[in-house]
Amino acid sequence: MSEQSDAGGARRSAPLVLDVDVDVDVDDDDDVTSFPGAIVWTIAGTILPGLGFLKARRWFEGIFTLLCFVLLAGGVGYLAYQRTFAIRLTTSHITLLGIAVLCGILGILITGIILATYLALRPHVVTVGQRIAGAVVVLVLCFVVCLPLAVGAGYSLSQASLVR
Repeated sequence: MSEQSDAGGARRSAPLVLDVDVDVDVDDDDDVTSFPGAIVWTIAGTILPGLGFLKARRWFEGIFTLLCFVLLAGGVGYLAYQRTFAIRLTTSHITLLGIAVLCGILGILITGIILATYLALRPHVVTVGQRIAGAVVVLVLCFVVCLPLAVGAGYSLSQASLVR
């Protein structure tokens, strides 16, 4: 009986060695930026929407967002160039209400774009302080972008009540 228990103890104390050769492509490069880089690219993505998505290798979102921004900027440029068309738009009650609604929708969309850009660029492992700093930066960026849109919506509603 003692030989069996001794033999069993010898088997348990031997180290388990597995010789496995596995070739798995593990993409260790999931974190495209460090935390400071994520903050800088989020700010750059706020100035030129879609740029942060492109840095995060989210090609569809980046190109789509950048294309929408260019089309929106082109539309605003066209309105600035064609002043008579812009004046006709700003003297219509319904159009002014539509502009106010569009300002609100645009504010919600750009807030989502800023947040999604930061989350796409943020490293997987962040400290509590970095989470707080990132939340503050995203909050400030959203405030800075949405404040002019809110003022524009207010002016548009004010002008709509005046035109009515």
